[in-house]
Amino acid sequence: MLETQDLTFSYDGSTQILQSLHLQIHRGELLLITGPTGSGKSTLAKCLAGFIPRSIEGFFSGLIKIDGKNTEDLSIAEFSKRISLVQQDSDSQICTLRVSDEIAFGPENFEFDEKTIETLVNSSLSDVKSLHLSRRTPHTLSGGEKQRIAIAAMLSCQSDFIILDEPSSSLDPKGIVQLRNILSTLKEKNVGIICIEHNLGAVSPIANRTLFLNNGILSKVPEKTPLDLIMSKEIHLLADQKPLLSLERICFSYEDTPIIKNVDFGITSGEIVALMGGNGSGKTTLVSLLGGLVAPNNGTITLCGVPISKLKPKDITKQLSVVFQNPNHQIFESTVWKEQMLTSEILEMTDGDHMEFSRHLLDTAELLHLSERNPFSLSHGQKRRLNITSTTGHRPHILLLDEPFVGQDYDGRQFILNTILDIVKNGGTALIVTHDMNFAKNCCTRIVFLENGSILLDGSPETVIQRLSEIGHEEYTIQGVEA
Repeated sequence: MLETQDLTFSYDGSTQILQSLHLQIHRGELLLITGPTGSGKSTLAKCLAGFIPRSIEGFFSGLIKIDGKNTEDLSIAEFSKRISLVQQDSDSQICTLRVSDEIAFGPENFEFDEKTIETLVNSSLSDVKSLHLSRRTPHTLSGGEKQRIAIAAMLSCQSDFIILDEPSSSLDPKGIVQLRNILSTLKEKNVGIICIEHNLGAVSPIANRTLFLNNGILSKVPEKTPLDLIMSKEIHLLADQKPLLSLERICFSYEDTPIIKNVDFGITSGEIVALMGGNGSGKTTLVSLLGGLVAPNNGTITLCGVPISKLKPKDITKQLSVVFQNPNHQIFESTVWKEQMLTSEILEMTDGDHMEFSRHLLDTAELLHLSERNPFSLSHGQKRRLNITSTTGHRPHILLLDEPFVGQDYDGRQFILNTILDIVKNGGTALIVTHDMNFAKNCCTRIVFLENGSILLDGSPETVIQRLSEIGHEEYTIQGVEA
């Protein structure tokens, strides 16, 4: 059994992130923990996995025990064999230059024999349907592919207890089904599982218990909690035919591997477009192309009627903002306020109106009171909201968002939807990379579905969903409820 007794933690000695937590998780049990952004969920995961207080400093008190033994009495090697953690940011735990080496890293440190390591690498990658990625370099993978690799690396360690922090966040629907099957198998093998999730539908069907963490305190999930997916019927606006961003015969390759293949489509004023497709289908690469972050090998990208290749970066930024999949890749300043004003300062748009609008954005994103905080000290969801406020403070016409709802609670999702609405109502447009079919169906005017770097389907949500079902992609037509 893994248990905590009176677990309390604070990073600065004043604000308690965890408050006197008492928790028990038995082998063969899956405990699902949910709660608002910034409530302490990731901090709890790091405590249970031994990162706190061994590697991360702070004010720690209480006990964590495994089978009655205080974890402070265990060596790092012993602790690591007993508990594995899949972190929220998969990039932060990838430490090798080849996928197969990443999966072998844990078993090698545990001094397993060579044959056992080879077997574990192959079986773990097979479990997450990623054996074909074994020779790839991790940094070339999509966000969803990296998440599968992080899960496979955890599986190869064969721990007694595993902790997963938002494991479904970057997975496509097929990947979520596979994750659920993996966790069910681990339960049958008597492994104890703690799963931290906003997307309750991903794991709740196989969870034994669900607890709610808020302000550092664990409780049972209340009967009425903000766990319903936000759907705004107001978001269905009439799009006109004025193209703001268009692609013509776009091709892009990475290390001689074709990623985007002869793609044509345009985005008009008033549209909200969901860009969907499986992990590794090219969605993030397409966003990078649309945002002018990388250049296509062939084809033309046009922004407001002008080829993007002829525009200066500053001219592109005035019209178009991109929010990356990983919020840590888009933070550059030492305080939240400096980060908020960075784009506006680069564009020389720091008059009183823009300053006031930036304060308004931070306030509605529930970040204004954190203005002097270091952005890297924020939670994953708070960082993502800061990415959005800092890239929309200058009121761009086009917003490209890569998985913006990951790590967001009810209020965070509402803020993001309102931000999208504000831009579209003022004649702009938004393209959102997402795996959430509920959002695409109820909030978007159009779905563009990628497969193997090409557009498989492009049309209204109703039409695309119907066609996906007809061609064998039923996993996209039945979705769980997100918090």
